[in-house]
Amino acid sequence: MAGEDLVYESLELAAETAGDIVPAVFERYYQDCPEAAELMSHMDQHMQGRMLDEVLRLVLTESYTDDDAYLNYEVKNHRLAYGVQTRMYPALFAAVQGTVKDALGSRWTEGYESAWQQRLQALLAEIESRAA
Repeated sequence: MAGEDLVYESLELAAETAGDIVPAVFERYYQDCPEAAELMSHMDQHMQGRMLDEVLRLVLTESYTDDDAYLNYEVKNHRLAYGVQTRMYPALFAAVQGTVKDALGSRWTEGYESAWQQRLQALLAEIESRAA
């Protein structure tokens, strides 16, 4: 998968370069989406790490067929239990991509950019369809 999946490849490089990206992702996310920062003020770094782990798992998924029930549950649960609005997801995804891009610096390519945009648009479309 790594040889063919540019999103996976860029995440591997980011991990090698920057190590734990959790703090940087959430710092960026909270800066760009203060509403989310308020909603998630009770979360510690461990919980942020668990959340980012699930986000990355979904980002690395190329087909959501096997995750259909999981996505339905999570989108509904996040909306009803936590008050998460669909408009908060793009900022989260942009924070993840931006953090990886920053970690790669000059190694970030147009191929990575395109692969990330396609993957995030697909994931966002899946989330939006379940939120409707």
